[in-house]
Amino acid sequence: MKFENSMVKSYRSVIILLVFILPIAACKRKPAKWDTNLAVPLFKSELSLSNIDNSRLVNNYSDTGYTFIYDELIYSAKLAQMKTPDTSINTSFTLARLKLSDRSITQKITLGDINPLFKLLDGQTTTVPAQDQSDLNPVDIDASAFFETATLDSGFLDISLTNELPVVVKLVVFELKNSSDGSIVATDSFTNIPINGTVTRSIDLANKTVEKTLKGVVKRLITEASSGPVLIDAKKGVNVTLSVRNLRPRSAVAAFPDQTVLNQNEALSMDMGGAQIKYFKVKAGYLHIKLETTIQENMSTYFAVPSATLNGVMLERNLTVPGAAPGTKEVREEIIDMAGYMFDFRGKNPDVKDTVNTFHQILIVKLDSSGRKVKVTLNDSIRILYSVSEMVPEYAIGYLGNTLNKTGLSSTAFQLFKGLEGDLTLKDFTASVLLRNYVGAEGRIKINHMEGENIFSGKKTILNATPLQSDIYIQSPPFLKGAYVEKKVLLDQNNSNIKEFVETLPQLIHYDMDVETNPNGNVSNWKDFVFDDSRVDVFLNVEMPIAFSIGGLVLRDTQAVNFSDLGQDRRIKSATLYVDAENSYPFEVGLELMLMDANHNSIGKLEIENNQVVQSGKVDAQGKPLSSVKSRLVIPVPPDKMALLQNTAFVVIKATIKGDGTNRKIYNTYKLKISTNGKFEYEANF
Repeated sequence: MKFENSMVKSYRSVIILLVFILPIAACKRKPAKWDTNLAVPLFKSELSLSNIDNSRLVNNYSDTGYTFIYDELIYSAKLAQMKTPDTSINTSFTLARLKLSDRSITQKITLGDINPLFKLLDGQTTTVPAQDQSDLNPVDIDASAFFETATLDSGFLDISLTNELPVVVKLVVFELKNSSDGSIVATDSFTNIPINGTVTRSIDLANKTVEKTLKGVVKRLITEASSGPVLIDAKKGVNVTLSVRNLRPRSAVAAFPDQTVLNQNEALSMDMGGAQIKYFKVKAGYLHIKLETTIQENMSTYFAVPSATLNGVMLERNLTVPGAAPGTKEVREEIIDMAGYMFDFRGKNPDVKDTVNTFHQILIVKLDSSGRKVKVTLNDSIRILYSVSEMVPEYAIGYLGNTLNKTGLSSTAFQLFKGLEGDLTLKDFTASVLLRNYVGAEGRIKINHMEGENIFSGKKTILNATPLQSDIYIQSPPFLKGAYVEKKVLLDQNNSNIKEFVETLPQLIHYDMDVETNPNGNVSNWKDFVFDDSRVDVFLNVEMPIAFSIGGLVLRDTQAVNFSDLGQDRRIKSATLYVDAENSYPFEVGLELMLMDANHNSIGKLEIENNQVVQSGKVDAQGKPLSSVKSRLVIPVPPDKMALLQNTAFVVIKATIKGDGTNRKIYNTYKLKISTNGKFEYEANF
């Protein structure tokens, strides 16, 4: 805002086309006339005690029963503004986490396969001589129940031979080959298999490639002779049972079974920069869950944070992902708005182990078998990402840590003496450094340096004050949003040079401060708290008697206008201005609008209808603003005053505070907002 003799702050022009000309070629007509009303915005202003008329500040002081209180915020620190670090869990795994089913198949090598002669003797009783056969005809073995093909990182093949022959098998050398290229999968020897007995050998399949079409070859078979005549059953012989177990493929084409590939149920700790938080109510923040897979089989993810609840309900989500098409990647993700959630940061089992900065999370990933045979290699992967980001608290409870904030040499504006310089002697005023603590922890402030500077004269005065040479301690407020405790350090002529400091008429305050949270450590036993607006404010406070009757307190602002931009002003018949005011002062306010030409010469003023005033705002018992009150004032501008608007370049707004006879304190936080609109009635020719 500007004083009357200040530079103009804002400029607005409004251009309205008032005359429309419609050419008519076919005939001549008399002009048609009628009245039209048009409302347009004009200017806005906001007046506070920084807009006091300059001349009022240099009057001799007299006792009026009113005290002017000026609080200038020198420094504000959100010392304990808690924000959780962005935390993510990024888990990826390949086929090494998957396994194939444990299965078995059985293939028979009959007595007729061993020696075709026994087919002719089938059903007869005879003595079976000892046998010693080599390289029997291969037997086809269908292993498609296992997989189409698999190259294995690990796993075992169990080969079991069961003897159904009527004689003891002394030796079997058995070989298993892939049919396509004859590569050997397994070779082993089995000895002394009794009648109806079984012998098993385990084969390590690491680094082996196994196909679905196999050939079983008996490289050598030695049997004993029967002890006498026996019944020949050519369909009986040696049963070969192949069992695979614990197969983890490097690549495979197979039907993968249902299986859990990831199961995390644990606590996750977060670094909060020295703070130790037990409870965290989220004001804003997001949880992002993302699952990516190139595996051609369906997946499902269950995610839960038992220690995060909304209205008592635990946070949990289920995410399903269909199998990816060959050569592609399938992605599913969800972003959860965490606003309103309460985090219990005491760990997984706080009743057993009460900790801090730790929440409980569960992540389960399952492969959901479709029964299809799909190709998977070690190049395929599943990637799980979930992250917590941008979480700020509505409030947090715990130990906020011991933090020291050094401002260094900094500067801020001091508005009370804006635009003033020269000699000014003040009396009957008090000053203080005012501290307000909104943070739920003890605090310590040390003012190392404070200096006032008048930017016009260049004069500087360092504030020397005995009370500021020591640390200033301030207690914690009650647990309530917006609550604060206040500590005022009074400065007078006996303990400081405050009079010289203020009479410098400073527009700038230079300062250097140390601001510390919890200087004595965790004295609250994890009961510190912080809200989203918690802070420590340092004010320079000045109180002085008003040097004139309250009705003489005038606020002033100047706004630029340009009514000539309204077009053909000679056709404007009249106008009505509407002043919408929003007042937080505890007094009625009278408004006066003075019109000035381009040279800042006064050319008249506008009369407010029925001497309307702006209604007073609402304040608390201490006089501090509670809520503003809206008023609308009407200013008629008759035709005989329209010429004034044509020559107006500036409007000077004078707001006069109207006293009510009671003893009050006046705060510089009061505001008067003004918005002005004009409704113009004009005559249009066509």
